[in-house]
Amino acid sequence: MTEKMAAPKVDVTKLQALDTKKTIEYGEPDKDGNHKTQDVVFRDPGYGVLLQIRGKQNVGNNERDFGEMANMINENVIINPRYAFADLNKAVTKRDESKEVELDGRQGKKPHIVMKFPGFREALNLSADIRGVNGADASLEVLQELNQDVFRRADNPDKPLDMQFWSENGGGLQAIQEATDYFNEVMDRKGYATILVEALTFLQPLF
Repeated sequence: MTEKMAAPKVDVTKLQALDTKKTIEYGEPDKDGNHKTQDVVFRDPGYGVLLQIRGKQNVGNNERDFGEMANMINENVIINPRYAFADLNKAVTKRDESKEVELDGRQGKKPHIVMKFPGFREALNLSADIRGVNGADASLEVLQELNQDVFRRADNPDKPLDMQFWSENGGGLQAIQEATDYFNEVMDRKGYATILVEALTFLQPLF
């Protein structure tokens, strides 16, 4: 007697019923007012995974793990196109790997710094960490992390910044905003940042 193959645990024929298809506009409009578009498919990942995703918004100690939340959304919610941080990082162009900016410092100073893209996961976490879970200002902690992983001296791009640089020159809060804008610019070059926000909007009614 031929042994029957066990039935799959998940009925794949019903998965499509959990899918939502959308065409998403992203980026700045061209001269004719048209945006770039991307067709996407979002999937309801089930209540257990939903709550795991939600849990990353508060992991204790006034902290969230937005990078891991995005990673879980990549794996379970955004079905098409498929995203993985490793692939997204590899696709960052040479032009986007770094950016030099001039800041409005104290006493008329115009400090120049170089920002280096830290990868999608860390960029998402740094952008989300400026306000802690309870709304407290976490600018100092974020600036210290940016000094270590993102900010470099314009005259020595291999040298990280420190708090003494900001004490002498000012412009630290503006630098945080510049970094956030830079991260979003790089992450949305092909629409990922916009699609991630749309995925979060898609998930809200499912809770």
